Amino acid sequence: MEYKVFHHKKFNTNLITTFSSYNDKRELLDHLKEELLNNGFVLQPRDDKTVYQKLISSTSNRYFFKLSFLAQRFIHNFKAKGYDEGDFSLLKSRTNNPRNLLFIDIIERVYLNYQSVLKSKNSVDFEDMINESSKLLNEVEGMGNKLPFKYVIVDEYQDISRQRFNLVKALNEVTNAKIIAVGDDWQSIYAFSGAEVSLFTKFSEEFGYCKELKISKTYRNSQELINVAGNFIQKNSSQIKKSLKSDKNIDNPVVIYTYSDDYYKNKVKGYKGVRLELAEKLEEALGHLIKWHSGNTINILLIGRYGFDGIHLIESDLFHIEQSGKHKYIVCNKYKNYKMTFLTAHSSKGLTFDEVFIINAQNSVYGFPSQIEDDPIIKMVTVNDNSYDFAEERRLFYVAMTRTKNHVFILAPTNNPSRFVIELLKDNKNILVVGKISSDLKQVRKNRKYCPKCGYPLQLKYNSAYGLKLYICTNEPEVCDFMSNDLRSIGNIHLCDKCDGYMIIKKITDKNNFFYGCTNYKKNGSGCNNTENIIVDEN
Repeated sequence: MEYKVFHHKKFNTNLITTFSSYNDKRELLDHLKEELLNNGFVLQPRDDKTVYQKLISSTSNRYFFKLSFLAQRFIHNFKAKGYDEGDFSLLKSRTNNPRNLLFIDIIERVYLNYQSVLKSKNSVDFEDMINESSKLLNEVEGMGNKLPFKYVIVDEYQDISRQRFNLVKALNEVTNAKIIAVGDDWQSIYAFSGAEVSLFTKFSEEFGYCKELKISKTYRNSQELINVAGNFIQKNSSQIKKSLKSDKNIDNPVVIYTYSDDYYKNKVKGYKGVRLELAEKLEEALGHLIKWHSGNTINILLIGRYGFDGIHLIESDLFHIEQSGKHKYIVCNKYKNYKMTFLTAHSSKGLTFDEVFIINAQNSVYGFPSQIEDDPIIKMVTVNDNSYDFAEERRLFYVAMTRTKNHVFILAPTNNPSRFVIELLKDNKNILVVGKISSDLKQVRKNRKYCPKCGYPLQLKYNSAYGLKLYICTNEPEVCDFMSNDLRSIGNIHLCDKCDGYMIIKKITDKNNFFYGCTNYKKNGSGCNNTENIIVDEN
């Protein structure tokens, strides 16, 4: 901003300047209107609908839809936490991040408008049905009335959210009924939509005395697979301990097929080449499986961590999609008689297939476990399970492994396999591996650093304009432009107001003092000697 003001003054051109807040407490738009009128502009106000259509028709409409999606998810989880309009002030008190505070101001208005639209249409959404039911039950209980129920059975209790827990609690108090919570904490995988696994694992702390009845018999999986998967999930000591038994026995229930992930030695370079290697390995594994079943019909499930894992198979040209009624199947061009169902790991929960392939067991941001980080805004209305590294992803991988009646085939890259695959191989010496595989875990996000302005992750990369490595915020540039060459300060690199250089962070030799210095500085004094004071982060 300072550079632009300086630039326009230098060339005697007009510049209208506004600020985010004013001492006279008047709105920004009032000041902007005044400035425009004083500079001879004729204002023609547009109605909201016209402005909206203009926004979504522009090339930047992706930002509008990203904001819409973020707002939708936030409001869903806001209600799933049992919050209402009075709790926005509570959220504001929990953060001093400018971006978070700005978003809360915006989303509060969106929420109030959304609620007024629902009311005007005499409608209610699913989250409010639960919240309003809790309030009604509390009112009934407050009047001393009791409902004549002896038992309340809640299925899939491992996926319970705070709002649903409030409803169960209210039912318990207004009926004095016994609460029967049915579920499996090993399969709690919906934190992103508000589920809190601790409400299951700490049931007795929430309700008082309880009796725990464990179902120890399973009919889907073999004992050998249960041993592998059960040991894997119970590495997290916060999970409820169980010992499952099965009458079924299968040799080598877990088979790992590896494919080349060497970008430069592949027939096709880059990620496309690796995806082709993956598709070819799946084709090979499918051929082996068909021989094992002697050509008989097999119900096969392909599990991806994300929906695009299935798309990558199609892009290899070794597989195609076939539609049968309402169902779409992935079919290998080489084995056209075998139709395979593709689902994400989340979508596969509760289902059973003869054979299962987990097709993306790689160690990457979009691998399994996923290493994507939620927007800091969403973290304000969700509860992350930090009881163990990748706790929820571990449960999701367990769900994926146990969808099979027989074998689970895991496809992993040779050089950079999933940490879960490495762990399985270290703990189970009898797992069959087809191909070579590295046992060294590579750090995808070692010592992750976060933006001091907005809280988003920082990316360290070389910037040719500056000629040095910079920490750059991964948030949208329009939202946050933080960029620094040294994180020991909270300063942001900016243009020099004396020349065409950049003001970067420098350190005084042998002293822990930092300052801004121009990149055009030269020791012989022929360059730019511009400097500025800087705020140093003492931590």
